Amino acid sequence: MDRFDITFTSDSQACAGWFYRAAVEGPAPCIVMAHGLAGVKEMRLDAYAERFAGQGYHVLVFDYRHFGASAGTPRQVLDIGKQHTDWIAAVDYARSRPEVDSSRIVLWGSSLSGGHAMALAKPVGAAAAIAQVPHTDGIASLLAIPPVQSLRLTGHALYDVVRSALGLSPHYVAASGEPGSPALMTAPEAAGYLQLVPQGHQFDQRVAARFALRVGLYSPGRALRDLDIPVLVQVATKDETTPPTPAVKAGKRARRGVVRTYDCGHFAPYLGETFETIVTDQIQFLQQALDSNQETLMPRTVVITGAGAGIGRAAARRFAAKGWTLCATDVDSSALDELRADLGDQHTYASLDVTDKAEIARVFAEFAAAHGGSFEVLVNNAGVAFIDKFEDMTLEQHELITRVNVNGVLNCTYLAFPHLSKTGDAKVINMCSLSAEYGVPSEATYSASKFWVRGFTEAMNIEWERHGIHVCDIMPNFVATPMMDAAHGDIVDSIGINLTADDVATTILEAAEDRARVHWIVDTTKLKIVRAITNNVPAPIRRRLIKKFAGF
Repeated sequence: MDRFDITFTSDSQACAGWFYRAAVEGPAPCIVMAHGLAGVKEMRLDAYAERFAGQGYHVLVFDYRHFGASAGTPRQVLDIGKQHTDWIAAVDYARSRPEVDSSRIVLWGSSLSGGHAMALAKPVGAAAAIAQVPHTDGIASLLAIPPVQSLRLTGHALYDVVRSALGLSPHYVAASGEPGSPALMTAPEAAGYLQLVPQGHQFDQRVAARFALRVGLYSPGRALRDLDIPVLVQVATKDETTPPTPAVKAGKRARRGVVRTYDCGHFAPYLGETFETIVTDQIQFLQQALDSNQETLMPRTVVITGAGAGIGRAAARRFAAKGWTLCATDVDSSALDELRADLGDQHTYASLDVTDKAEIARVFAEFAAAHGGSFEVLVNNAGVAFIDKFEDMTLEQHELITRVNVNGVLNCTYLAFPHLSKTGDAKVINMCSLSAEYGVPSEATYSASKFWVRGFTEAMNIEWERHGIHVCDIMPNFVATPMMDAAHGDIVDSIGINLTADDVATTILEAAEDRARVHWIVDTTKLKIVRAITNNVPAPIRRRLIKKFAGF
């Protein structure tokens, strides 16, 4: 192993770094490393790099522009976008070296740069990523700052922004400081930051204060839900600087994520016995992640109720086309046979009544057991609808709507929890309706059942967030499905049936990949405009419009 100084260009400016060349023959993987908040390569990154190089990995360690030995003025200005550009340039430089296997680049980051490794692993085509005590959630990081300190920092940041707009030099705050001081890190553990600086090294720990306004907008942990490469997320459970809970959740979102927790604070991983434990786990991860003989990825799994026809059938086709493994359920076994003929025997097909709790538990448990003990997504699609004047429907019809649309969602969600909670990135997608915006005449019981679904979804979206389960609903207007074939009434004639089952299925598949939205509205552009108007007029006028549409 030997180390030498290198430079590469990022946006026409020079970035300084070290290249560790491992004592191996032929192209080998390269680990690209950079430090966290205002940190420079001399702050213990050499300790990691030496260990990696000793295991046969080339290592590139670099300083960001405006920091350390790299170019860029004014100094100590932390710009996340520029740092991303520096990472991309560093990876390009590493790939240009003849001793590097360009297909096996690993991103290594710690603290703020741990977030960069998460955000950039997919764009740069990394083979793996390591995020040590990473910054993952900007809002969580802001909430961890005491309110008084947050206000003081905001004042400093705004002053710096004004100075910048006037062409003046930056206004700085310290990266770390005593509790109560106007520094970016002021938890009691922040004193450990300066312990990483080698004796005799002239380190500038100032940061342009404007960064305090931007950190809350940076949540790179979200990128892990779209990441298909191995990623190691190492979380310090006593971390007072980057909140550990969002980091664990982020790591569990990654399809091939490995989450390791350590009983220590934010700066402990760089030194002593904790460093030995941390770096040993990183080397073990690298050996497994870069093994060319790693196992084929397990397919993603989804349970869909009411999959025999209409929206459920269209959703099943969409998921299958994307490579998901399905458990398609329906009360109509002949409809499931038709679906099997369409999609093939690689999926599970189960005759299931969503009001039968024992059968739900059995079907869910068997499907989970066949796929590693869990499944990722539950689509509560099964439902019934009757559209007629309230008194013209039988009491049995009203009760059936409640049993299927309300109790069915309740039963399936409750009984799916043991299997969903094991994944760390599960989703429940409930079929709701735009009739949950205002009680609709001629579908009073159906509309009420969808109001329940909407309220249930909103509450569970908050409650199950702590389990890493995202709950959302789909709210379509009238859809051309077999269930609507017998629908009649002025409300249907007034609005029309303008959506297909595939329109809704497309939205369901999109919702399966999203963790932000709670309600997914599906409607035509024209009717979205009409709804936007009717939903914002005074309540008496809105009631009269609904009454007119429904023919009352």
